[in-house]
Amino acid sequence: MVYNSYVIYQSIEAAQAVWEAMELLPCESINFSGVHYISDEAAAANLELARLKAAILSSAE
Repeated sequence: MVYNSYVIYQSIEAAQAVWEAMELLPCESINFSGVHYISDEAAAANLELARLKAAILSSAE
């Protein structure tokens, strides 16, 4: 998470996807440094990657 910064989301669905991805993974796993706009496609792709990474991390435990 980037403090004292802003991000513009293309839609509410993009914002929800990013927040869901942040809930799935530890804070240090997601870096939004330098990000100011997130499209629907980027948010969906990041959520899918977060789901995959969370599944891998949980199976390694």
